[in-house]
Amino acid sequence: MNFRAIVAVFAAAFIVAAMSDTASAKQYVKNVHGRQVVVHTSPIPVVLHRLVPPQHGRHVTERELQSGRLPNPGR
Repeated sequence: MNFRAIVAVFAAAFIVAAMSDTASAKQYVKNVHGRQVVVHTSPIPVVLHRLVPPQHGRHVTERELQSGRLPNPGR
């Protein structure tokens, strides 16, 4: 596949994932180490927010929050 086809496939996959029901999973805001963190119940929106510059703080999953894998205070 050439570069344009790869970009088109990636863009189509991104749009489908952004419009799906799982991308609109529940979320809430929590302060961790003095920083605002957006916690999602599904990992799909977190992946999308890591590909696109995040808005309203760092995005993590509930699993990351419960396991202690949180953003570093210096980051």
